Amino acid sequence: MPSYLTIVSAILPVFLVIATGFLFHRRGWLSEETETGAMKLVMNLLVPCLVLSLVPGNPALARISTAAWSIGLGFSLVLAGLGLAWVGGLAAGMRVGSGLRTFALSAGIQNYGFIALPMLHALFPGNSGPTGLIFIFGIGVELAMWTVGVALLTGRAGLKALVNGPFLSVVAALLLNYTGAHRLVPGVVHDSMEMLGRCAVPMSIFMIGATMGRFFREGILGDALRVGLASVVVRLGLHAALFLVAAFFLPVTEDLQRVLVVQAAMPAAIFPIVLARLYDGQPRVAIQVVLTTSLACLATAPLVIAWGLARIGG
Repeated sequence: MPSYLTIVSAILPVFLVIATGFLFHRRGWLSEETETGAMKLVMNLLVPCLVLSLVPGNPALARISTAAWSIGLGFSLVLAGLGLAWVGGLAAGMRVGSGLRTFALSAGIQNYGFIALPMLHALFPGNSGPTGLIFIFGIGVELAMWTVGVALLTGRAGLKALVNGPFLSVVAALLLNYTGAHRLVPGVVHDSMEMLGRCAVPMSIFMIGATMGRFFREGILGDALRVGLASVVVRLGLHAALFLVAAFFLPVTEDLQRVLVVQAAMPAAIFPIVLARLYDGQPRVAIQVVLTTSLACLATAPLVIAWGLARIGG
């Protein structure tokens, strides 16, 4: 089991890179065209290459049941999180029209990819199981976000948005894995994808910081205490507890247990900031949720991960 110091050492570099991206944007060193181009590069090339280099042939995905559990838990745990966030927002005095919908979407979805991925890689070096499963788990999260999550925010679902590079690459990777066709992929092609895929994580977490910087505006801290406290209770408290219960008591593999423990410790996902902007929500509320849970995560994540891994013996 990783030591507490190992867990802290895995978390801090991630947030330092996020802070660097935030600083670069706030200093005006990243133009809007550069950011847009970088995100397209990440979504349409680097992440698909990472998925296709990690998932096919991964021993953790030898059984179809493992993929089914991962997708099902990704979907159901986010649904539960959205419900908890809605109730938590109501308890904090929010109402429809004053930020409740945006709060429910933001606080109800954990960061399910690019913060968790480098942590899993650092915590379990030499074990590709957890890092491969995180993308399969993400299919369920994406399904929940683009159906129930967007419907919660707007009254309509956005299934068309599922046709994106990461989602399609996971589907292709699973097909390659379970048909055995990945054995036919030439080594030079696999090595090239692996090389490009290694760029996905640092570029992605840097751009997370830049996106935070983009939406950080004057007045963003207004009412932040109420929203922030409610989001910490929901995402890092109640929602995290559901992940840990699933990890401790469901009949899932050890690698999936590890994924669930790390997911329990994650702050709120950043993409709901973008959704709030696209669908006429309240980006200010989403930013407050992300910033507050991200800062609180620095203190809580090592404790949650250390305790959770000790509990599952991993």
